[in-house]
Amino acid sequence: MKRILLFGLACALVAMAQFGGLGKLKDQLEQAKQKAKPATDRTQKAAETFGQWSADEEAAIGDAGAAKMIAMFGLVENEKLVRYTNLVGASVAQFSTRPLSYRFAVLDSDIAGAFALPGGYVFITRGALLAMKNEAQLAGVLGHEIVHSAERHLEKEVRARRTSAWAMQEGVAASKSQDLVKGRADALLKDLFNTSLSRDKEDAADEQGTLNAAKAGYAPAGLTEFLETLKGLAEKPENQQMFGQLLSTHPPFDSRIAKLRPVVARAGGGGQTLEERFQAFLQ
Repeated sequence: MKRILLFGLACALVAMAQFGGLGKLKDQLEQAKQKAKPATDRTQKAAETFGQWSADEEAAIGDAGAAKMIAMFGLVENEKLVRYTNLVGASVAQFSTRPLSYRFAVLDSDIAGAFALPGGYVFITRGALLAMKNEAQLAGVLGHEIVHSAERHLEKEVRARRTSAWAMQEGVAASKSQDLVKGRADALLKDLFNTSLSRDKEDAADEQGTLNAAKAGYAPAGLTEFLETLKGLAEKPENQQMFGQLLSTHPPFDSRIAKLRPVVARAGGGGQTLEERFQAFLQ
């Protein structure tokens, strides 16, 4: 298992190299901000249709959404932690059903959450990392979000629901192309935080994310254990407000945990948790 994990980390280094090196993630995200400013033909075309987004449209929409997400929360300025998160994420992403240019970043927020945007952007919060106990849990959570992005779950949901923020924006004629881009990014994030993905999409992300993390050499119980931690935190009165939105857009923790247990059993024992390494990078 250690050899499998080391191979996964080696693959992660190769995957990240194509983006200019691990130390340049901040520059990549800054470029995403810049891309979101001017209107482009591909973004405008995506805004004017309910059809499936092309690869270019998906990338443009993801860039604009990522820039807005960063503006809302800010990023944790810890190069060591960001590098580590990208290595773990890329180790799991190599087993994704779609070879996107996955990029991982840590949002500076106390809220315990993780989010996936079109085009391979995956965000996890500082609060979520602090609630985790080991690297297997991080791999499971990132695996869940990778599946959402790979399978275009958010895109499919907002295109299917004509009442979503994105769909409502479709009917608005923007007088300026810059307003059009901003409106689409705002609408996408509004859907991200307020839209309940269909149960089959959440179940698929839980199951496939768990299995992909196991393929990367991690203990398959990572995501299940983290959901149990979140369940305990959500039951505390002082955390009700923090978890209110998460609970309203996701299936109950008990249900998700129950569905994952046979998946974990099917994946078999073994796998690494790497608690000491996780704690070292978290300090």
